[in-house]
Amino acid sequence: MPSRGTELPKHLIWRSPSEMNALETLFWRAENHPGMRSNMLGVFVLDRCPDWRRLVARHEWSTRIVPRLRHRVLEPPLRSGRPFWVADRTFDVRNHVRRVKLPAPGTTRQLFDLAQAVASAPLAPDRPLWEATLVEGLDDGHGGKAAYLLKLHHSLSDGLGAAQLATVLLDEAATSSAEPALPPVHSSRAVPATVLLGGRLARQLLTLPRSAIRGAKGARVAWTTRSRGIALPSVDQVAGGVASFARTTLLPPVPASPLLRARSHAVHFDALEFPRQALRAAAKAGGGTLNDAFVAGLMGGFERYHHRFGVDLPAVPFLIPISVRRRDDLPAGNRLASTRLAMPVSGLSAVERIAEANRRITAIRTRSTLRALDLLTRPIAPLPGPLVRFVFTQMFRGNDLIATHFTGPSGELCLAGSRILRVSPFPPLLRGATSIALTTYADSCHIGITLDTGAFTDPDAFVLSLRESFEELIALAADSRAASMTA
Repeated sequence: MPSRGTELPKHLIWRSPSEMNALETLFWRAENHPGMRSNMLGVFVLDRCPDWRRLVARHEWSTRIVPRLRHRVLEPPLRSGRPFWVADRTFDVRNHVRRVKLPAPGTTRQLFDLAQAVASAPLAPDRPLWEATLVEGLDDGHGGKAAYLLKLHHSLSDGLGAAQLATVLLDEAATSSAEPALPPVHSSRAVPATVLLGGRLARQLLTLPRSAIRGAKGARVAWTTRSRGIALPSVDQVAGGVASFARTTLLPPVPASPLLRARSHAVHFDALEFPRQALRAAAKAGGGTLNDAFVAGLMGGFERYHHRFGVDLPAVPFLIPISVRRRDDLPAGNRLASTRLAMPVSGLSAVERIAEANRRITAIRTRSTLRALDLLTRPIAPLPGPLVRFVFTQMFRGNDLIATHFTGPSGELCLAGSRILRVSPFPPLLRGATSIALTTYADSCHIGITLDTGAFTDPDAFVLSLRESFEELIALAADSRAASMTA
C-alpha cells in the first residue's frame, strides 16, 4: 500500500459501471431462495489484536479508494432489467465494521463456528454488500491471537476479485506504519431509479440502428456462404451444440451421490493447510498443475469418505468456476465462466487422478462452452424475479461439489499493524453438498471447506478424508524425488 501522501495506481481504483452484469443480477435476485445465499467469507488469522481505531480508519480509506464499497443496490421500477449500483448517501463505515470476543478458551473451532454464523446471516439489502468483523480472544495454539472476517456478497465480486480487494484493505508487511492520507469521497448526486431506467432505455434505442446493420451484414454473409456452396452447420451439429450447452450449464453430468442427497442449508466450516512447494511437486510428479493436484486431492477425499460408509462412488458431479479475469480488469464484479464435469472418483491412483484432472480441465478451457454461462445469463437477467430464481437454481441443481482455486498474494500482509498468519477462504454452498476453495498465501496452500451438514452427516470424517488424500499426493512427490535420486 502507498505511504502517506501517495496515491494508489489508477488501475487499482475501482470505477465500475453503474449497472450490474447479468451474472451479478442472478446472484442478487436468487438471494432469498433456500440454499442460494451467496455470501463469501475470508478468515484471516492475526498474530495479535490490531488497534481498533486504526482498523476502522483503514476501512474508511479503502472505501474511498474503492468506491464500490460505498455503493448499494437499487432495483429499477418493477424490476425491469438489471439493478443499478448507486452511492449510499448515508454511508458510514461504522455500520460495516464491528468487533466481537470469543469466549475462553478461544479455539480455532470456536472461530469457525462464529464464522459460520456470520456467513449465514443476510447482508442488509439497503446498504453496501460487505461487512468486516474483528475477532478478539483467539488462542489457536499456533500463534494466532485474533482474527479478521471479511464478508462479501457474490454480486459484489468473484473469488479472485475478492482476493484483489483484500490487498487494498491490507498492508504489505514491509510498508511504513504511517497510515495513508484520506483521499476525497467520490461524490455523486442521487439519481432516481426511473431516471436510470430511462437512460438505459435511451442507450438501447441508440444502439438499435447499429444492431440492425450488424444483423443485415450477418444475413448477407450467410446468404453468400450458402450460394457459394459452403457447408453450413448441420442439424445434428446444431443439436450437438445445444446438448453440450445444456450439459455444461443446466444438466448434472452424472447422478448425485446417494450418500449426499439431503440438504439442510446449515453450513459447517473447516480448513486445511499444506506447503505450497510440496503440493506443486506432487502436481509435477503427476504431470499436472497445482490446480490439477487440488482437484485430484478432492476426488481422493470423496472416495475415502464414501468408502467409510461402504459406498462405491464412480464419479462426482462437479461444478468448476473458471476465472476469465484479464490482467487489466479492475477488482470489481464477476468475471467468471463455469462448467459441469463428471470427475472420476473410484479406481484411480493418485498419479492417475492428477493426470485425469489435467486432461479434463485442459479440455474445457479450450471449448466455446466457457462462454455458456454468459450466453445463458444475459437473456435471463431481465426476466421476472421468480423465473430468474428458478433458472438460476437449476444451474446449480445436482452438484455435489463446487471447487475453485485462485492465487493469493505472494508476500506477507498485515492488517492495521498486525501480521496475517493464515487465510481461509469459505465460498457459498449454492445448493451444493460442499463448496471448497484453495488460495495461496506466503508459502502455503490454504483450503476452506464449506459443508452442508444435511449432506455430510459426519463433517469431521470428510475433512479427515481430504487430509489423507492430500497427504497421499504429497507423499507421491517425495517418492518421486527419492526415485530420481537413486536412478
